[in-house]
Parts: sequence; structure tokens; C-alpha cells
Amino acid sequence: LRFLNKLSRPVLTGKKIKGEEYTSIGVALVDGLTGEVVNTGPAASAKVQIVVLDTDVNGYDGDNWTPEEFKNKIVGEREGQKQLLMGDVYLNLKEGRGIIGNIYFKHTKCWMTKKEFRLGARIMGGFDGIEVREARTEPFIVEDSRGKCEYFLFYVLFLVCFC
Repeated sequence: LRFLNKLSRPVLTGKKIKGEEYTSIGVALVDGLTGEVVNTGPAASAKVQIVVLDTDVNGYDGDNWTPEEFKNKIVGEREGQKQLLMGDVYLNLKEGRGIIGNIYFKHTKCWMTKKEFRLGARIMGGFDGIEVREARTEPFIVEDSRGKCEYFLFYVLFLVCFC
């Protein structure tokens, strides 16, 4: 799998995650040898799950990872962690391509300080003899949108009162 575009920044809690220039984020099933989209066969119409991945700033976080390493990075699958990503976390590929719907990071009880994550995509289910490697985005920072709004309101009040 491969993400077809980069994420638009900043990524804020409670706000839809979009691609660069506020486009939809695309995912495709890509042949590892040719780089072409695989648009036929059973995997070309597979169900894909979008997940949140923890980044590893101290360890190796390169381009080569095992399915087990990918699974261990998923936030929310480990015991005691809640799901951070809400909305349309599943999509169905059509002719090897799919568009991510409305997904967003939920607000938590405590305000989230800036935290670095990646999005990941994985095929749900298996296909005999076909190995599908998971996709990952570049790391990005998630900021709590509640702080952004209050800062803006404080700035407007400051301007009104003192200018």
C-alpha cells in the first residue's frame, strides 16, 4: 500500500485530516517491483484500515519494517490505550485506489501537547499468496485545536482592549 499524497499541516484535534492543498488523501495498492497501481485481482478491491502510528525518535524508524513492527507501533491496539483516530477509518479499494473519508484525531480529557505521529494503512484480511505491505505517512505533529481557538480569542480581545 502507498499513501498518494502528503498531509496538510497543521493537523489539529477535532479537525478533518486532509491532504496537501486541502485535498482528499488517497491510498493505492502499488506493485513493489514496477511502482504501478494494481487495479485487478482480489487485493485491488480490499478493505483498508487507517490507523495511528507512534513514531520512534530514539530507535530505528526507517523504510524497512516487518508486519510485527508495524503492528507494535499502532496506537490504541496496545493494552490500556484508547483509540485516537475517529471517523471513517475503513475504506474499500476500487481498482486498487481509495480515498480516505472524514477522519480526525479526537480530543482527549487532558489537552494534548504537541505529539508526533504517522498515519498507517493496512489491508484487512489475507489473500492467498499475495503479501501486501502496510503504508505509512511521513511523521507529523498533532496539536490540540482547543488551544488554537483560545489563543486566537485572547489575541482578538487584546487588540480590542488595548489598540
